[in-house]
Amino acid sequence: MAATALLFCSCKEDAFRYDTTPKTGLLSFEGFTVTTDDDVNVISRATSQASGDYVITLTKADGTPVWEKTYSTLLQEIAAGNEGGISLEAGVYDMKVQSRAGEVPASAFSAPVYGTSTTFTIETGKTTTLGTLTCKLLQCAVKVRYNDDFLGMVTGDGACTVEVTAGAPLSYALSYNGGKPTYDESTGYFAINNGSNTTMAITFKGGIEGKTQKMKTSITGIKAQDLHIITFMKKIDETGNASFVIVIDGLVADTELVNDIQGTETGDGNDPNAPTGDGGIQLLSTCDYDITQPVTVPASGAFNLTMQALIPNGTRKFTVDIASTNADFIASVNSVGGTTLDLINPSEAALGIFSIVPFPHGEELLNATVIDFDLSEAQTPLLAFSGTHTFKMNVTDNKGCRKSIEIKLVVL
Repeated sequence: MAATALLFCSCKEDAFRYDTTPKTGLLSFEGFTVTTDDDVNVISRATSQASGDYVITLTKADGTPVWEKTYSTLLQEIAAGNEGGISLEAGVYDMKVQSRAGEVPASAFSAPVYGTSTTFTIETGKTTTLGTLTCKLLQCAVKVRYNDDFLGMVTGDGACTVEVTAGAPLSYALSYNGGKPTYDESTGYFAINNGSNTTMAITFKGGIEGKTQKMKTSITGIKAQDLHIITFMKKIDETGNASFVIVIDGLVADTELVNDIQGTETGDGNDPNAPTGDGGIQLLSTCDYDITQPVTVPASGAFNLTMQALIPNGTRKFTVDIASTNADFIASVNSVGGTTLDLINPSEAALGIFSIVPFPHGEELLNATVIDFDLSEAQTPLLAFSGTHTFKMNVTDNKGCRKSIEIKLVVL
């Protein structure tokens, strides 16, 4: 985060002529300047720094206003020789420097506020100069992200809501347009309202696999200058069940908080407009094997395993969940992308699995009504792993109808 430095604080004896009012001293602006330090914090790189619009406010210790000017106005007056200092009654004063006037907003997108304050004493017959005041971010910053596997489960609009001050949340929209979802990548800024006990509440609500689902968590100890990147991720357990992980990276503090949140239905329940039935989705054998039964992979000789998926309403989503009785096979699969494959939008890491099991994949599957599978070349890599290997094919069509079909390949 860039920070803004205001050079100002020392007292010295001076021979200037004071006001006729007794017990006064001078606040001098001699050598006053503003600098920018880009190495203080990465957050501030998102905005311009050292603006002339910074507001300098001077008050007595009891809060009584004394003087206020923008930094640019003060510099102009100093240059013109009209502002060398302020004659003040002896006493204690507070100076606040802030990048905008007024209170820090409870929450706002793309609206960082930088500032600082200092307390100093004016002594009778002395000149006080202020040293370096460093303006820092007065809020915490928040970004929201989703990994590809999570986005692959999205079937409707949603939003992540972040709230630090009660009644002042920010909503980061997640939009679904029938293809790959898009989301708001803006940076939100939140006021710190309870010191070290400040809490951030995080809630996601949206369409996941044809249902309205809601997940939430919270973290405490939120501080000014922190940048938190909230990432929603899909997680698959050993039994193939999906849950969701919310990862929160506090980059400035270099900490990571992880909360496993099960994707559970809330009072919204099932969408009353959700489709019923499987939409006529089928997976048919186009070879001599009955794919409704476990298929034994021969140890030698030809292995012709072909099939065809029929999706009358067109394919919106096609995933494959992989399970096995052989732990070494699962370890091998995990090393090349993991046990859940998105055939339409495969992650870069998942591309390695197709060298083991050559599933068709890529955007050409989107909206397809007929998809041909030829898994014959899986024979050689599978023979290295004895056991039963299960491939659960999950299809969602363009009307939201879904069907899951398992193919079991047995290696003796």
